[in-house]
Amino acid sequence: MYTYYGTVNEANTYFTNRLYSTAWEYASESDREKALIGATQIVDRLNFAGHKAAVYDITYDSTGNLVSPAPTDAALRTAYTSQELEFPRGTDTEVPDDIKMATWEISYALLDGVDPDMEAENLAVTGQTIASVRTTYDRNNVNIEHIANGVPSAKAWRLLVPFLRDADACKISRV
Repeated sequence: MYTYYGTVNEANTYFTNRLYSTAWEYASESDREKALIGATQIVDRLNFAGHKAAVYDITYDSTGNLVSPAPTDAALRTAYTSQELEFPRGTDTEVPDDIKMATWEISYALLDGVDPDMEAENLAVTGQTIASVRTTYDRNNVNIEHIANGVPSAKAWRLLVPFLRDADACKISRV
């Protein structure tokens, strides 16, 4: 059994109310599920702020203070692996709607034929000629953030960004 954010039925409802949803509507139930699995894998590769709920539960008490004594590395690893997906996180018990919607938007992009690897390759293309087949690349081109992070949908990226860990943040712990 594969796990993904939301359900196919929730995604069906979402796309019923979304303009331009033909890629989802024409996809088979099997392809919809495959797209959701692929989208969830893309989402879970990102670096999210906080901890998985299972890790949070053994690390912090009910008031949000670190437990003493701290859980062992083995207990942390067990908690981490006990929760298959990255969400819910912290004190949440449910997956946030924005995470589900981002997953559905990525699923749609995948069903619509967007290939995240090809998109990343195309970032460096600066020119292309059909006759005599010539392509020019600029390896110094500034990446489009969502594509550089493997997310094939700008809308999904905007939904995911608030949950991401600040790339410039540094956590320091005293040992």
